[in-house]
Amino acid sequence: MKKEYLQIGRRSKTDICISYLEDIVDMDRVEELKNILKKIDTDGLPMAEKTIEEFLSDRYWNPYPSIRYTERPDTAAAHLFEGHILILIDGSPSVMITSATYWHHLQHAEEYRQKPTVGAYLRIVRFIAVFFSIFILPLYYLFSANPDILPAGLAFIGPSENGVIPLLVQFLIAEIGLDMLRMAAIHTPSSLATALGLVAAIMIGQISVEVGWFTNEVVLYIATAAIGSYATPSYELSLANRLSRIFLLLTTASFGVSGYMIGITVWVLYVTRMRSFHIPYFWPFIPFSFKAFRDILIRIPIPLKNRRPTFLNPQDPDR
Repeated sequence: MKKEYLQIGRRSKTDICISYLEDIVDMDRVEELKNILKKIDTDGLPMAEKTIEEFLSDRYWNPYPSIRYTERPDTAAAHLFEGHILILIDGSPSVMITSATYWHHLQHAEEYRQKPTVGAYLRIVRFIAVFFSIFILPLYYLFSANPDILPAGLAFIGPSENGVIPLLVQFLIAEIGLDMLRMAAIHTPSSLATALGLVAAIMIGQISVEVGWFTNEVVLYIATAAIGSYATPSYELSLANRLSRIFLLLTTASFGVSGYMIGITVWVLYVTRMRSFHIPYFWPFIPFSFKAFRDILIRIPIPLKNRRPTFLNPQDPDR
């Protein structure tokens, strides 16, 4: 493994270490990354890797993360052997992994700590939870606002009683309330955080239903979406998916069925047009590669996973 050190900052120098396996990694990507880092002109890096990420990102207002973070040595080493480049910032416990696609943010080391069958099951469950967190609230709102499009067998979907507050506003209040509760738990002493979360969620949810602000179904679907968000391994990706969920909810409320379909189309086009260091963010789904997509969708046994990802252009494609 080769390490190269750079210093960034005019007033406060910060050491940055770039790590890679020089007989595997694409050296052109290494040189490009070094050139970008050398051009950073700032007084210092008070926020460490988060400051670096904003300089490396081409789209400052894009909520989706183009870099994966980890504090696990095994995860960092696994990416090194695939041909990724690691960036370590002095004073930060996190390692930056480049390049990272959308699907990298959905992988977790837990899947490889179990037998392949169990790992494949956990990965599929995680994918279902993540996509539920994005699409289930807008879909439920669509069915509630347009019950005529439901088949007879699904006629039970939708609130049996309308609350005092319109359904869309209920969802928006619940979304903001979840973030408020999360922030409150972060700033609460750890010994009290769990109790605070449970008491606040149960009491506020129950009382809101009793006074007629919320309906029971809204609480159920918000809880389902929240579970999906917390099941996302990447915290940065879960926040980006939450913003996408609110966007889909607003387009569905504004334009009905057309809004839901247009919103999903815009979201897919937006994500697929992204690049992470010139690499398609949605690869291998778009552009499609069957073998690579199979490896992402299903946790393949390590002895059978004998090829490195082609999008990294490794010098040695065989493991």
